[in-house]
Amino acid sequence: MALQFEVDSLDGVPEALQDQYTETDNGTFRLAVDGYEDPSGLKTALEKERGEKKETAKQLREMRKQFEGIDPDRTREIFQRLEQDEEARLIADGKVDEVVNQRTERMRSEYDRKLQSMEEEAEKAKSFANKFRTRVLSDEVRGAASEVGLVDSAVSDAVYRAKDLFQVDDEGNVVPTEDAGFDADGKPLTLKSWLDGMRESAPHWFPVPKGGGAPGNDGTRSGMKRSDMSPEQKYAYIRKNGQDAYLNLPA
Repeated sequence: MALQFEVDSLDGVPEALQDQYTETDNGTFRLAVDGYEDPSGLKTALEKERGEKKETAKQLREMRKQFEGIDPDRTREIFQRLEQDEEARLIADGKVDEVVNQRTERMRSEYDRKLQSMEEEAEKAKSFANKFRTRVLSDEVRGAASEVGLVDSAVSDAVYRAKDLFQVDDEGNVVPTEDAGFDADGKPLTLKSWLDGMRESAPHWFPVPKGGGAPGNDGTRSGMKRSDMSPEQKYAYIRKNGQDAYLNLPA
């Protein structure tokens, strides 16, 4: 007779064939057949796989929504950098104070670098401004010297002396220093009034007028005092005899 594949009990199965049956989980008996696989197990595995696939797809959708707009390559780079970053390792080790000190030191170094750069720029600007002021003052002195009538050989000396009495302000104007004083009329000193007032103390700055006024090539008389000389006579005397000889004359 034909054997049943699955029976509820072994009572109807010949005793010699009962050992060919295996009891299942649900209490029935199933004929053992080579190459046969229980479809219920496959079904269960298939259902499990489908469920896992659905759950994975759901998680993937949630992750895509969560990280929407984020560049994965850039994110990966950031994480790699964080992993290699010394501060991250220190923080992870609980060394927060050391991280703060390092950041403070970097800020201080950056501040010092910027400060040094600013000081260098300021020094360059100051040097340029000083050169500009020196040139302006020199040009103004030369212009005033021409108007007053200084001889060419005296201009350089006038430019040199003017530096102690005049300065160039921020607007580029030549103004007297605090120690310059006033002119003969009590007004603030100007280049022209200062140069004009140098006729007596520096007569060699000015040309000697034609003619003389007294015997001698220098236009002076024998026994003349310094106070008796005109500016032109003083200049002529100094040119001929020297500054020391002029100073040795009676006052």
